[in-house]
Amino acid sequence: MNKIYNLANKLIDAQINGKVISPSEYNFLKTTEEAYSFQDISEKILKMKKVGWKIGATSLTAQKYLNTQEPVTAPIFKNHCYQSPTTITIFTNQNTSVECEFGFKFKKHLPPKAKKYNLNEIISAIDCLIPVIEIIASRFKGGFENLGPIKLIADMVVHRGLVKGIEINKWENINLTEQNIELYKNGSKITSGYGSDVLGSPLNVLEWSVNHLSERGKSINPGNIISTGTCTGIIPLFPDDNIVANFVGLDTVKLNIAN
Repeated sequence: MNKIYNLANKLIDAQINGKVISPSEYNFLKTTEEAYSFQDISEKILKMKKVGWKIGATSLTAQKYLNTQEPVTAPIFKNHCYQSPTTITIFTNQNTSVECEFGFKFKKHLPPKAKKYNLNEIISAIDCLIPVIEIIASRFKGGFENLGPIKLIADMVVHRGLVKGIEINKWENINLTEQNIELYKNGSKITSGYGSDVLGSPLNVLEWSVNHLSERGKSINPGNIISTGTCTGIIPLFPDDNIVANFVGLDTVKLNIAN
């Protein structure tokens, strides 16, 4: 147990102080269940207020890039949340990148239960839709390409931060499947995507994630946010970058990287 706590502390130190460490040190984790237990230990050590969950690897492109065949989850902490527009500092040695995603804020408590939640139950528990930018960064040498699900989970699914746009209360009639997102970097359009790029719809990701968390004994509490994965791929970030995520017709979310 001391070894596990020491290695959890080592990853946390790398996250806070911009270090990278050898992924081979974490080869003792053999299953995703063990990796999620390791993640829980890291959360206890951090003692930060949890405000939601990020869902990663929700597109076929991301799954192929990360070498995983299913989505993965990690907590979002209050200290890592920002309101658009914002400026942050990044570590250049951690493959820091940016993703554009749909976030959902909850107004009702969804406790773990034996029977699966259906989509209507989940939708009735949602307070609002929030366009978000997620910043990701790997604490492992070599970055997150081909990292695989076990080490991905152990590294908090490479979560670095979440930049929130406006809260959209009347969202139910928005066709999220066809909702376009354009990503601009330093004034140039880099890429674009649609809600359909994440498991066919962000709502499909939401249903999967709520039930996945329930199976693991995790509650979703009022005020929690679930971010449903990138619709625009994984775009590298560098100092002095300016990022604009245009959720067409809904909001623009803005992020600046300090020089």
